[in-house]
Amino acid sequence: MKKVLALVMVLALALSFTACGGSAKKVKTGIAIVSSYTTADATADAAGNAQVDSTVAAVTVDEDGKIVACKIDVAQNKVPVNADGTFDTSLTFKSKQELGTDYGMTPASPIGKEWYEQADAFAAYVVGKTAAEVEAIGVTGDHNAPDVADLAASCTMNVVDIKAAIVEACNNAQDLGASADDTLGLGLSTEMSSSKLPTADEAGLVQTDTTYAAVTYDKDGKITSTLLNCTQAKMDVTAEGVVTARGDSIVPKQEQGDDYGMRAASAIGKEWNEQADAFAAYLTGKTAAEVSAIGVTGDHNAPDVADLSASCTMNVLGFIDAVGRAMA
Repeated sequence: MKKVLALVMVLALALSFTACGGSAKKVKTGIAIVSSYTTADATADAAGNAQVDSTVAAVTVDEDGKIVACKIDVAQNKVPVNADGTFDTSLTFKSKQELGTDYGMTPASPIGKEWYEQADAFAAYVVGKTAAEVEAIGVTGDHNAPDVADLAASCTMNVVDIKAAIVEACNNAQDLGASADDTLGLGLSTEMSSSKLPTADEAGLVQTDTTYAAVTYDKDGKITSTLLNCTQAKMDVTAEGVVTARGDSIVPKQEQGDDYGMRAASAIGKEWNEQADAFAAYLTGKTAAEVSAIGVTGDHNAPDVADLSASCTMNVLGFIDAVGRAMA
């Protein structure tokens, strides 16, 4: 009898340890974007350039502020402008991660590494570090490469904006329900449907809208947390091919808050960030297939979901596409 009782106690203790070990630690999810314009006027001999580069980092961080997972990408949206101010309004864009070897960094790299390989190496290097430790990583040379011996063979490209995005993502990370053993994904979706060509009376507009989704999902492919954001880059173009960026900086819509100005035009009186957060929360527990199956309605492609009728009535096509890319 004593042997049986002892065996039962051992089994109970083992099950207790298993249960404790199977409970993954909670982590916070963060995302941040750093953007800059590059413009050039068109000439008789060369096309002009309307370009925005948006570096984005997604992270999960633990209770000690240490990075558990990190993803890095860049939306480099280039629009060539002709001498008469015309440009292709049907361009499509891929992020640097999506371009892969087509980005073409390998031949120019002293270590023979493509952009995505170097970005992934830097992302792996910062795992286990805090925001302060990432910020303290030095840079060297004309290209501001990381001044880190451990990265000499894997990352020699400019990491200034990458560092800034990671630090900000760590600092703004939120407790949304993700666990340390979830998979972190990052997706970007860019379109330029609001662009218009110049006329004799009015300047044209190159506008690229990039939507970003940081998504964590569990072993069953169900979303545990989502963060959504968007950058809207606008550059005026004259009929003479002169390209001028609107403003010195690009502030993501989440960071603009009430300054974005959607509330007054919204049928439900909600600002952009409020509607984006409501849609993000709605995705929790869904799979990639379930997200892609969400229908849209009306002229603005609002979600055709009764549960969102009071919280999100804006265009969500970019959200759905970016989340799908994050989980691909």
